[in-house]
Amino acid sequence: MTHPPRQIRLRLPPFLGRALGALLARSTVKAGRTVAPPPALGLTRRTLLYFKSEGCAPCDGIDLFIGRLAAAGGLDLRVVDARRGEVPEQVYGGSLLLDRDGTLRRAYGVNVFPTLLVTDPGGQVERVLVGAQADEEQIRAGLGLA
Repeated sequence: MTHPPRQIRLRLPPFLGRALGALLARSTVKAGRTVAPPPALGLTRRTLLYFKSEGCAPCDGIDLFIGRLAAAGGLDLRVVDARRGEVPEQVYGGSLLLDRDGTLRRAYGVNVFPTLLVTDPGGQVERVLVGAQADEEQIRAGLGLA
């Protein structure tokens, strides 16, 4: 029986955590760029890509309203979960993709959770929010859905 790798949690001073987060966020695809959508995403129209991971407190807060936010904006939703453990597929109504090997995250350069992207079916990235806090109105405005 193999066990998933253990997560290592480090406590950093807030200023150092912000600086490290900003450095990691630089690799995330920028609005205006085109990324050939991996076939696993099955994009057929404008879509909100929500990259999350277990142990991410802001992700847990966003989970409460992300489906409603996507629907109100007329967007399909794809939840890309970096979780290595088990999670019931029906949690997100069929829009959940487990990204255990990191293929989907690497395609978009995602290293910080949560990360939200609005993309068209051809791969044009319209909006990007990296490390968003769990505030529905701020996220709605940041994604241009206000």
